[in-house]
Amino acid sequence: MGSVFPIRVRRLTADGQLRVVYPGRVLEASPEGIVLEAYWERPPLDLGYTVLEPADRFVEYFFRDRWFVIYEIHHHQDNRLKGWYCDIIYPPRISEGEIEIRDLALDLFVTPAGEVLVLDEEEFEALGLRERDPSAYEAARSALQDLLKRVHRREHPFHQLPK
Repeated sequence: MGSVFPIRVRRLTADGQLRVVYPGRVLEASPEGIVLEAYWERPPLDLGYTVLEPADRFVEYFFRDRWFVIYEIHHHQDNRLKGWYCDIIYPPRISEGEIEIRDLALDLFVTPAGEVLVLDEEEFEALGLRERDPSAYEAARSALQDLLKRVHRREHPFHQLPK
């Protein structure tokens, strides 16, 4: 596992506008990516299918060459799993001390019971990538399919799902 060290995550909108910056702690680093731990520091956010609350613990999986990030969300009081929120993104820019991601609006939420919700497809289509950047559009759609396959096959971190 190695030593744990601090890192900063910068989340940008698809067009490059800064959305939020937050601190994390790197738990694992490899040539494939980084796993970090962070805590929800914003007010409660009711997403309709789960509520993000102050001090909820996030284990975040960033992959250097993938068009998605996986956030494993744990309840702040008892550490029970709330689910996985997956963002479709441009591949992250990972440097020493910082990860920068550009969100492509398309999301996936997986409940602890294995229910899968594809989210924000209208927002994603409204970005106009199909016309402006067809290769990014196809990569994003492919990333969603990759995530769905990972959930179905119970690949890490979805190995915790019931069979």
